[in-house]
Amino acid sequence: MTDLGRDTICTTSLRTGRFATGARLVAEADFRRLTTPRGMLRGGEEEQNYGLDLTERIGSVATKADAAALGGQIRSELMKDDRHDEVTVTVVRSISGPAESWNITVEAKTGAGPFTLVLLASAVTVELLGITTGTA
Repeated sequence: MTDLGRDTICTTSLRTGRFATGARLVAEADFRRLTTPRGMLRGGEEEQNYGLDLTERIGSVATKADAAALGGQIRSELMKDDRHDEVTVTVVRSISGPAESWNITVEAKTGAGPFTLVLLASAVTVELLGITTGTA
């Protein structure tokens, strides 16, 4: 297995003293990448091209073609992180009255093993439903 390093656990809040490693580290990085508006990081060209704010993207889905392209856009953004060997994204739209949400499942393989990241996104928020690492 590949050592991908370690970092403080940080999905919806910073958890000091607790660390993520391996596939979980990459899954958490993916969550942050999908909730960061493009251009919000300081730095060079790579930082300027970081991020795909799902709330903004989902809020702009107007046609069936926009909806069909969402999974590919997410996959393209995540593949910018070279720790991924493979990424598959499944997007399912749900409508309840005037509310629209998208269940997003990311299945990825890294040198440290596979993981599944499950999100529920709307034009208002992105909720982390779960991160599962290891083989199914």
